Amino acid sequence: MLPTSKALWRPAYLLIPLLVCAIGIESQGLAPSNSQANAQLGLEIKRFKQRQIFLAARHEARSGKLSRVNTMIEALGDYPLTAYITFEALLARPHSKDEVVMAFIADHPEYPISSRLRGAFTDYRREQNRPTSFLRFFNTDETDPDNLCYHAYALWQTDDQPAAMAATEALWLTGASQPKLCDKPFRAWRKNGGLTPSLAWQRYELAMLAGESRLAQYLERYLSEPQQKLAARFKKLIKRSSSAEHFDTINFNDPSHQKLADMALSRLVNQDPINAANVIRRLIKSKQLGQESGDQYLISAAVKGLRKTDFELADLALPARLLNHPDLVEAALGQQIKANEIAGLSPWLDRIDPRKVSLKWQYWRARALTASAQDVGDAAQLFKALAEHRDFYGYLSAQWLQQPGNLVDKSTQITPTQILDLAAAPAVQRTYELRALGALTDARREWLNLVSQFNHTELRIASALAARWHWHDMAIQAHAAAESWDEVNERFPTAFAELFNHAALTYGVPEHLAIGVARRESAFWTEARSPVGALGLMQIMPKTAEIVAGKLGLDPPSPERLTEPEFNIRLGTAYLGQLLQEFDGNRVLALAAYNAGPSRARAWQKNKLPVDAWIESIPFRETRAYVKAVLLYSAIYSQRSGLAEPLLYPYEIEQFGAPKASFFADSNRQAQALGLSWN
Repeated sequence: MLPTSKALWRPAYLLIPLLVCAIGIESQGLAPSNSQANAQLGLEIKRFKQRQIFLAARHEARSGKLSRVNTMIEALGDYPLTAYITFEALLARPHSKDEVVMAFIADHPEYPISSRLRGAFTDYRREQNRPTSFLRFFNTDETDPDNLCYHAYALWQTDDQPAAMAATEALWLTGASQPKLCDKPFRAWRKNGGLTPSLAWQRYELAMLAGESRLAQYLERYLSEPQQKLAARFKKLIKRSSSAEHFDTINFNDPSHQKLADMALSRLVNQDPINAANVIRRLIKSKQLGQESGDQYLISAAVKGLRKTDFELADLALPARLLNHPDLVEAALGQQIKANEIAGLSPWLDRIDPRKVSLKWQYWRARALTASAQDVGDAAQLFKALAEHRDFYGYLSAQWLQQPGNLVDKSTQITPTQILDLAAAPAVQRTYELRALGALTDARREWLNLVSQFNHTELRIASALAARWHWHDMAIQAHAAAESWDEVNERFPTAFAELFNHAALTYGVPEHLAIGVARRESAFWTEARSPVGALGLMQIMPKTAEIVAGKLGLDPPSPERLTEPEFNIRLGTAYLGQLLQEFDGNRVLALAAYNAGPSRARAWQKNKLPVDAWIESIPFRETRAYVKAVLLYSAIYSQRSGLAEPLLYPYEIEQFGAPKASFFADSNRQAQALGLSWN
């Protein structure tokens, strides 16, 4: 039997020589003395030898040949990753005894590899068709569809009928098709009376709501005759939701009608807000729809409509009680900004609860005051208050005041002792060794599992340690979790400086802009992979990378190559440079194109608005936030370098439509006296 051992917390002083080297502490009396330096060298040599033994032992364990593994484990001694050898050995032997595997899991509850081992043996036992053993390993948090189906089957096989009925019902209530492994438990469930008319209708609803029309059609066989007639009515309604008369037979107060009726009415709201409002009022009047629910639909119709430039809110004839709804107010403000009616924002801004006015709307109140050529002094005071914030709107306000943004670092003091104590924790020691071995995915698992249990103070210490390791994305993530927004130096680290500098010079890109893109895209995580397939520091899509590489005379890059920092920065910066060339050096448009695609950016470019209104009017929320963030990050990095470039360059402002002439002409003298100017 392979040995197991519990992780022990050890005093920091036992590891001080190694840790001082690892985290770079050279202050407060903790710099190594001669004797400590000798001990440090000895410990480093010992760790190097242990790593070589570990790699050899892991290779043997993965092969399943265990004749030498126990001897090698003994040779590892106190090496932090010894348990990983046992894990690999068990993983390589799918027919290991349940008791041995479960003992390892019980002895290492804080190790991420324990949950991975449990998951692997859950899969093994399903594939081996061993239901009793499968149930030992099955985790109630399981999400894999095959394992969930087999779980229900295993419960039927072990004669636990109450649990089997409940598990199978849970499998039934989904809008997606289930794997074939679910067929057997479904048959047993139906045979034992599990499928009721109510459950048949619920799954039909779920399939329709999920857009799974083929599954919904299949499920109709399980519906009663009245349910089949109701299903036919809803299919017609959803297909032709613009026909108001189809809603006449629908009752939103009937539980069996509510979900599909909501789907049909929501579709009408999206397609034709004015027609939808008429239908909603008629449904309220006939009491097919309650007043409270009807009001919510009317608000949705108004918000959808206000996002269209040719929409008039008066066309909906909303009751006065709804006109102060926060969603409607913000949509109306957005419509006016998109129409460049900045001077008319104030009446709508007055409807926002003063206790809930965000920095965004404080900025637009100041802009409304400047655009109306009235109360420019009040606008200046608002800009001054906003400029105290390290935020997109704070930096915009600072630009109106012709001053740099507020980059005051308010880092809390973390002592070397606090860092050493954390660095001595077994999980951190495992993380350190995994990073030294290049096992970055395992290192991230260990680290994230540990810090997920931390309070804000502990997270702050963790971020300080990660920063000293130059593990920038983990430091940034810890600060975000701790909400320690004023730790400027660690939240905006100088990462891959030489690579960014070289690429920026080569491809004609402002260096801080390229750094800002990487900070937003990946927080400098070299192995970052997005759900849509973007890769690396600058999150380049493989197809885009292929095109850019072709223009540079390079072979199409592999996904692995795109995670290499030098190559990723080179391609990402080159692509950014191409976009800057396409959009006449305008970073705002280039960033919109980088995030949403050049064709969309070109289409949006036709909207002739002041630059702040143009950014606020970008149709995609993600792109809107992206442009704001990267401009801010670029300005912050510029300030950190001592250049203090503006958030927006004067030529970028000029390339967009100018603000209403009233401020710059009629009140220009007054504005200049107050120090207000875009340029």
